[in-house]
Amino acid sequence: MFKFIKEKFFTKNFLIFCVIGVINTVINFAVMKGMIYIFDISSTTDISTKDAGIMYYISMGTSTLLAFLIASLFSYFANARFTYNERNNDTKTFLEAFLAFILRFVLTYLFTLLIWYLAMIIFSLDSDPSGWLRTLSNLVASIILIPPFYIALGFVFKRSRKRKEEKENINENNR
Repeated sequence: MFKFIKEKFFTKNFLIFCVIGVINTVINFAVMKGMIYIFDISSTTDISTKDAGIMYYISMGTSTLLAFLIASLFSYFANARFTYNERNNDTKTFLEAFLAFILRFVLTYLFTLLIWYLAMIIFSLDSDPSGWLRTLSNLVASIILIPPFYIALGFVFKRSRKRKEEKENINENNR
């Protein structure tokens, strides 16, 4: 087990992956905060009225989706080039990677809720008015998912290389 961990995670590529992940997180945060500013959503927004509540959730959903898309695109291209040394990826590779990003997004959300809920129970809290516990829960969930996502994305690019090699072999055999 230690050998597997050492070979997979104590590498230059994993370090590059982590650095890109930090930049990705900054991009996600900046886009999210920018969109929140544009939509003028704040913690003081009164969402008790039906229309304000609906607009709040639509705006938050739009901000989250746009931040996710932009950060994921950056992460895909940066990791393809710098982590996995892939420069010419096909549509299938892009779609497979994006499915991995979507799965990570869903898992991060679910883990965040679970960690937040458990923390609320452990610390006997009724609410999280500042949202810091939720933010911390999201950070912990994101960190937990770094190694599996690194492996998943590596698998996507490995399949891409294999498809390219097979295509090249077919082209050579047809000559």
